[in-house]
Amino acid sequence: MPQLDKVTFFSQFFWLCFFFLGFYFIMLKYFLPKMSRILLLRKKKMSFSHQGMSSLQQENQYIRHSFDTLLSQALTTSKTLFFSLFSRTTGWLQNSVSLINQTQYQAVNKSYVQSLGETSL
Repeated sequence: MPQLDKVTFFSQFFWLCFFFLGFYFIMLKYFLPKMSRILLLRKKKMSFSHQGMSSLQQENQYIRHSFDTLLSQALTTSKTLFFSLFSRTTGWLQNSVSLINQTQYQAVNKSYVQSLGETSL
């Protein structure tokens, strides 16, 4: 076999080791530090992204909770105001009706009662 020839075996082994060791040192010196920096930067970006995402989720939950509390407080306040205004309006209306019946429609009521009395007799 020509690959195991004793004359050329040493030179082939020498050049094989030379190129592989050269390739190994070039990779070790230039490409691996660049790759490790890129991977480290990617890891930092991912951690910042993850931290940003978790802080964004916390802020979203806080805003949602504050919105819900604000909405419930506004609803409660509007209910109380509506019922108080409704009761005040009802009271004012009843007072106005009774006052008008006593002052302005008293003569009309008397004539109505008299006409009912005349009609029934």
